[in-house]
Amino acid sequence: MPSTDRLLAELGELLTENAIGVGRLTPRPRGGRLTGDPRRVLEQTLALLENTPSSRVCLVYGNGCFAVGRYTDAAAVYQGILTVQSDDLDARFNLGLTHLRLKDPGRAVENLNLVLAQDPSMAEAHYQLGNAYDDMGEGESALAGYDQAKALQPGYLQAIYNKGVSLAKLGRHHEAVAEFDQAVALRPGLSNAYMNRGASLDELGRHQDAINDYTVAIECNPENADAYFNRARTNYYLENMEDTIEDYSKVLSLTPDDAEAYNNRGLAFDALGDYDLALEDYGRAVTLRPDFAESLSNRGAASEALGETEEALDDYL
Repeated sequence: MPSTDRLLAELGELLTENAIGVGRLTPRPRGGRLTGDPRRVLEQTLALLENTPSSRVCLVYGNGCFAVGRYTDAAAVYQGILTVQSDDLDARFNLGLTHLRLKDPGRAVENLNLVLAQDPSMAEAHYQLGNAYDDMGEGESALAGYDQAKALQPGYLQAIYNKGVSLAKLGRHHEAVAEFDQAVALRPGLSNAYMNRGASLDELGRHQDAINDYTVAIECNPENADAYFNRARTNYYLENMEDTIEDYSKVLSLTPDDAEAYNNRGLAFDALGDYDLALEDYGRAVTLRPDFAESLSNRGAASEALGETEEALDDYL
């Protein structure tokens, strides 16, 4: 069996090859974990290190645990390092990030603020602090974190994008659109930036512009089910029923367990007077979500329109 030092070196090489980092973490987008062969090889290396006490206080080992989603183990490693050396900036940052993955944003905020007390110029720490506040539902504090990150690192795409999302959550859609404008200027192929800009344009009553953005989002990523869903919803509002049905059908080809998409496609069939197809969709929605009150009511109304009074009463009751 290779020595502990050799195994740790191999682990470091794997983390570097997969852009995770051997010191301060460089997390994958949206909390993604390694998959496929890189994950398998990394897990095998971690397994060989399991019973070596020295690895338990090694940043590389903690980062390996983080990379495969073993966040509790990663947090224990970082905490162990900080017990010995409380001013280890990388361990403190990584611990804050790990608490975010553990859905403990309060402790993430605590650790990231300690990082920033040591190094106020760390843009990534301000960005992750914004994410932590966003997870806590503290929108204004989240915006402050993203603004600090942007000020320190102009063109910081993730901070710009997440600021747009936070502004939209706060109902500040004009400002959100401006952030998404910056995001797509920096990365023209960023599907979700177009989709979220479209959602804010919808909220501003600019429905055709919203449809245009959803269409670009789909062109950038043909498997973006949310973009199809949003475009379908807007088409329904604009009474474009055939387009609505086509888009919800695409949503269902991508996410076949989406009860809301079945219900909404049923509404479009309903609007066209095709009650049989509407009933089929409402039925599928209720099968997927038996307590879906709206779909039960819709099915009752469609049954009533077909003269099926007893079936309608069953759904209404």
